[in-house]
Amino acid sequence: MPFSLKSAFSKGTTGWTAIDGQGGFLGVTVDTSRKISKKPRVIKHASAAPDAKSKLVGLQQVSRLLGELGFPVIGLLDRSEYQIFLVDKAAVRPEEMLQSLRWTLSPMLDYPPAEANIAWIDVPVKNISIPRPQQLYVVVAKRSSVDLYTDVFEQANLRLAAIDVRETAQANLAELLESPNSGVCLIYADPAGLQITITLQGDLYLERFIRESLFDVDGISSTDARREKFDRVALEVQRSLDFVRRNFPSLIVDLVFVAPTQTDIGLRNELSTRILTPIQSIDLGEVFEWPAGSELVKPEIQALYFNALAAALRSGE
Repeated sequence: MPFSLKSAFSKGTTGWTAIDGQGGFLGVTVDTSRKISKKPRVIKHASAAPDAKSKLVGLQQVSRLLGELGFPVIGLLDRSEYQIFLVDKAAVRPEEMLQSLRWTLSPMLDYPPAEANIAWIDVPVKNISIPRPQQLYVVVAKRSSVDLYTDVFEQANLRLAAIDVRETAQANLAELLESPNSGVCLIYADPAGLQITITLQGDLYLERFIRESLFDVDGISSTDARREKFDRVALEVQRSLDFVRRNFPSLIVDLVFVAPTQTDIGLRNELSTRILTPIQSIDLGEVFEWPAGSELVKPEIQALYFNALAAALRSGE
């Protein structure tokens, strides 16, 4: 099954069941129709521990806990299962683009490009400072890895309607944070690193993943070492903002949003002392409507389900 990337929220979408395959499995069913609430409404959420006997067992557990799904299913790949490249868009006919990308990516892959599952989205040309070649964000995964992933869903009697990745999923959620004419820099941190996206009206202008774990800072005895970790991360965030402001000068980013984290690492406070742009923590309860009495009111639970919730906001187109 090929990727099916779509990074915009659509009012016409009735909803999705999104299942995140990072480590174990985490699933959410979200009604995005807004017929009942002004917010996308989370119907159910469920998880299977990473130490489940097998991926199949874990997926079956999540499916059983979610119950009758009622919505199409989207699977979110583990970050280790794909790569993202920024490349110039070749001047070829649309039907020739896939083969052109295989040729372009050939030196960057450690397996034959013919074995790659490829999808791409355009980087917008609006808001640019000077004319330059059209660029693409290209998502690549080894076809055999994607086939193994989809096979598990089939064995669990779950038919995947789409496969997505974390960066385009995050762009879905970012669109709901936008104020008029202002872009969104959204940061999500987990134990593997920081996921940064800068978007405007659902379009992805920049994605970066900073492989610097901040979740071991409490175990660092040296104050200097702890400070240096946050210094490195803040520098990369600032470079990301500077890149967009330099290349897309009419794209205004006047606020950086920080998503909930699995443990309180003080990310907002640490970034606020190092970056001039104001930093704001977000409570996903301001974006979604939770079921009554749901544990999703807790920031650490929101953090666990962040990518699945974001993936469930994709367009149905």
